[in-house]
Amino acid sequence: MLLTSHRCCFSGCAELADHTHHVTYSPEVTKPLCRKHHEGITILNGQQARKVRHGLSNKHRWWIWFQWVEGKLKPRRTRKALEYIEEWDGTPVVQARPAADRAVQPEQIETLRRAKKPKTRKRKIKSAAIDRKNGKKKQ
Repeated sequence: MLLTSHRCCFSGCAELADHTHHVTYSPEVTKPLCRKHHEGITILNGQQARKVRHGLSNKHRWWIWFQWVEGKLKPRRTRKALEYIEEWDGTPVVQARPAADRAVQPEQIETLRRAKKPKTRKRKIKSAAIDRKNGKKKQ
């Protein structure tokens, strides 16, 4: 959270910047953003990191930043992305059930056993019928 009266540095946004976004961490480069745009770039960074399956390099972070500022990259507000953003406010998206509710009761085990699908028979494969006595194909 910023306590100064900077404007959001996203082009065309006139909102006050109440968040600081780290474009890179080492060296530390931060930009003042409004909440909406901070959510957007944070979602993009997370999606890009999941796409490449590892942490983002500084070069990749700058690429995301400039693509986003130019309007070439737009965040997808998926459930996973929104869950991460909602953690900022400290409000859980999905509340965990108490452990007592998760415990499986003996009567549930019987129900689960009956609910299993019956085993299916193996499908017979039709092949060329061969007469076993002389080893020739049947007609």
